[in-house]
Amino acid sequence: MTAVATRQVTYMVTTTDSGQWLHAPGTDFLFAYIEDSWSQTLKDSVSQAFVSALQMSNVIKKAVLDTSGQEVENGLYLLDQTAMTTAMNSIQGMGETSVAQNEESGEGTAASINAQFFGVILAGLSGDVAPILGYLNDEMAKIQVQTKKSKVTSEFGTIIGLISVMPVLNVVVTTFQYAYSSSETADWFTHVTCGSVEHYSYDYKFTVVNYNYDPTS
Repeated sequence: MTAVATRQVTYMVTTTDSGQWLHAPGTDFLFAYIEDSWSQTLKDSVSQAFVSALQMSNVIKKAVLDTSGQEVENGLYLLDQTAMTTAMNSIQGMGETSVAQNEESGEGTAASINAQFFGVILAGLSGDVAPILGYLNDEMAKIQVQTKKSKVTSEFGTIIGLISVMPVLNVVVTTFQYAYSSSETADWFTHVTCGSVEHYSYDYKFTVVNYNYDPTS
């Protein structure tokens, strides 16, 4: 994993067998995957879209504060779908596109549960999550700590940004997902020990609300 700094932003690059993950540092989740086989023009387009989207985390947090009065700390959002959509719709160029219900169950370690969750979230990107699992585990542990500190009375979740490429057309698209669940899931989530090899039984549901972002619209 390598840190890359430009004049205004810093982000992480993780090399894999078939490409590179670009991801934001910390719990401001933003991901892109650049395949080695792509043309240099497409690689540059994805990189530019990724760098441009890095500042969106602060924009979203401000929108949440302005519309709901809530401050976001360590990636933890305490909003339901309606409140989050109100915040997102207040951002120029942002709009809800779809909602998906998900349920995961089984038994595994904290790391394997986390890998399964992000496997669902990052399914629109072609990269394997295994090379960035250490980063994902570290940052989810911070969200877990923040969840313990906070009083989750209803929903809790996090925002995840994706820079993806439309197949065939090779059009670069920027989207954001609000992945959230209920307070019952928060209770289970805070009792899973991150970094432990202990196996946990799990059965949790979560909702993913997708928002398309077009800064030119």
